[in-house]
Amino acid sequence: MAGESVLVIDVGTSSVKAVLFDGGGRLLRASDHPVETLAPHPGWAEQDPRGWWQATIEAVRALEITAMPLAVTLTGSMQNVIALDSEGASLRPAILYSDARVGPDEIAALKTYLPVDFERRIGNRSEPALCLFALDWLLRHEPGMMASVERLLFGAKDAVIHRMTGRAVVDPTCATTTGLMNLAARSWDAEILGALGLSPAVLPDILDADALVGPLLPGPAAALGLEEGIPVYVGAGDGGATAWGTASEAHDRPHAYLGTTGWIAATMPLNVARPPRDAYTLAAPVKTDVIVISPFLAAGLAIDWFAGIAGRPVAELYAAAETIDAEPPEVLFLPYLIGERAPFFDRAVRGSFLGLDRQHGAEALAYAVLEGLAHAIRDNLDALPIRPSTIALAGGVAGSLTVARLIADVTGATVTVPSASRIVTAYGAFRLVAPVLGLTTNDGEAETLVAPRPERAERAARRFAAYRLSTAQARSLATYLAGEPFVEPGQPEAPAKVPAKRGRPKGSRNKAKAAPDRG
Repeated sequence: MAGESVLVIDVGTSSVKAVLFDGGGRLLRASDHPVETLAPHPGWAEQDPRGWWQATIEAVRALEITAMPLAVTLTGSMQNVIALDSEGASLRPAILYSDARVGPDEIAALKTYLPVDFERRIGNRSEPALCLFALDWLLRHEPGMMASVERLLFGAKDAVIHRMTGRAVVDPTCATTTGLMNLAARSWDAEILGALGLSPAVLPDILDADALVGPLLPGPAAALGLEEGIPVYVGAGDGGATAWGTASEAHDRPHAYLGTTGWIAATMPLNVARPPRDAYTLAAPVKTDVIVISPFLAAGLAIDWFAGIAGRPVAELYAAAETIDAEPPEVLFLPYLIGERAPFFDRAVRGSFLGLDRQHGAEALAYAVLEGLAHAIRDNLDALPIRPSTIALAGGVAGSLTVARLIADVTGATVTVPSASRIVTAYGAFRLVAPVLGLTTNDGEAETLVAPRPERAERAARRFAAYRLSTAQARSLATYLAGEPFVEPGQPEAPAKVPAKRGRPKGSRNKAKAAPDRG
């Protein structure tokens, strides 16, 4: 007999989390199992989908579930390229959203074949992380592998759903990140597919996050320690699930997420967002709104990096930063450890500490790293068409109230921190399916409110201005260190080279037949 619980599986970049909620959305148990990121060449980022499934098995079994849940739903990282063969096995490691193998010349060359209104159709700028460009790279560099593709998937959680149910699906939020979906229509765009030479038969079905995929199949159920037949729901990519987990589907309540990477996002009607814009515009996981999201590459990654350099646990550095917050150091940190994605795209820029003094120790530098993340939040907030009075904060780094105070100071908004900020993405997946399961939620329980400090307003404004000025200098310096002429910030750059058109083979570059229904 089914219990009053819902199992959520969160297939993240660093680990797979399994979270069990009761019927009211309260946490019962949680566990996680790490996953490995591969970098076979500089700038590449890949993961083995078999590792996602094995980590899912380990995480779910660690919950020791006895009363079977009402349903299973999922969330996880988006903008991945996952190629499956006719048996549902992965043909190669998945290319992740953080992969940097595609350069500007390759993007410009492919764009000559795309519809002239390509960016309006997809609702976003032509930036390298779109799955479209990774697919083009695979078609040119691994044509033999691509000829064997029976299914393409784009979300890590969708690879797990495929193992659990045999169906190929994707939610609208994740589908937006591919560069293949018409945002207004919420369907695959036939002209874009034709320009790339992809058959629609290899693409997954786009279903709302609260749609039923099918029953949990016997083999996967046995591997997970669950009963077969439990209904599995589509769920949402992490951007959409986190919006619902912070209750920021409300139009006046954006959320900031600080995990390994970070973003700030706000939900609004499509006609308010007016894409394309410099920030991402994603279809909301249900209904017709969009989520405007401005993502940056180094959040928890930055504090983890510094903890490794300092030889100190992250929790200890959080505590030290809390202690010195009364008299904050003047050292400034730029968090561009692996380049940047938004509010500007620059994979060459690198991070730095500025204003160092010999009296600065690990505590001061850790504080500067956290302040740098607050500056990144403000910088990306300015790219959104909203000026909020409240920002919901989520993700692992949200466990440090120093971060919340610094974000409140630099943005001037009150920051709300959910009590379960580390599992807020999983909670969002729960909230998305709760209505169709007839369940209610307990939103707003035990939130911590952090107001901006008026006495810090002048300092915060001065420091943020220095952050932006230093960023401009760092971007110019990066090109100079790479052997290019130094360009003073604000001065015009040399005109970019326009790549010549490439010849492209005619006809479909993938098999037209659909994979057999294994549901």
